[in-house]
Amino acid sequence: MQEISQLHAIFERTSGYINRFMGLIQPVIDAAEDEHTRLYYHHILEEEEQRLDRLKELLPYLQSLSSGKKADGLSDRELSRLLSDVNLERFGLHNFREHLELALYEFQDEETRLDLDRMRATTHEDYLTVKETVAKLSERLSDVSHPSLVDHDEGHDVHQVDHFKVSATAPKGVAAVINRHTDAAPAAQPAPSKKGLTVGSLKGQSM
Repeated sequence: MQEISQLHAIFERTSGYINRFMGLIQPVIDAAEDEHTRLYYHHILEEEEQRLDRLKELLPYLQSLSSGKKADGLSDRELSRLLSDVNLERFGLHNFREHLELALYEFQDEETRLDLDRMRATTHEDYLTVKETVAKLSERLSDVSHPSLVDHDEGHDVHQVDHFKVSATAPKGVAAVINRHTDAAPAAQPAPSKKGLTVGSLKGQSM
């Protein structure tokens, strides 16, 4: 199936994007001056880490289907499982695009912003392509159990707001902290701040 090769190319590309994005926000987490900011970006990072783990399992499977020309021989049950996995990653593309949009409000240097905007635009197109592909593959199922193709952008025109343009005039975000820390002369280490709640500590309290 040509669709399988297309899906593999899309998810391989977004896997690379996720790694680049994680490399950008990890320093923001490390330089966060308050617990709220650190937890906010740590939550985003964890979501993308989990998605990357899923892609590491899905990508080899898609490649094996494509290279071995096994896609046409999938049973309805196998195809249904594949569609569920792909549909989950469609939602992942939607979330990733929004994470990239949020990052545009944080980073101020033009090179990083242009990179984020390119990834955002491509991710949106990939989201639409995957949605269309899932719909096509669903038609091949002989039963009526198809994945839900809810449009996660329903009620929101993604082209209504030019995030690249709007974010350029927004107040400087948390990422500016990194520039202050790296550009300024070395300063004495601040006194350790009072430990706040973290994801780990919350989990520990709930056990």
